[in-house]
Amino acid sequence: MIAFSVLLGALAGLVWQFPFLWELALAALLGGVYWMFFRIPPDRS
Repeated sequence: MIAFSVLLGALAGLVWQFPFLWELALAALLGGVYWMFFRIPPDRS
């Protein structure tokens, strides 16, 4: 979770410098939300 937040912050910095990358940031945000809330956790047995 912390690593994802760091990567998202780095992506936000890139979008700040290069505004045409906003689509990449949107895709990363949607993928991150899906990964955090809708993924099926691996079986630990």
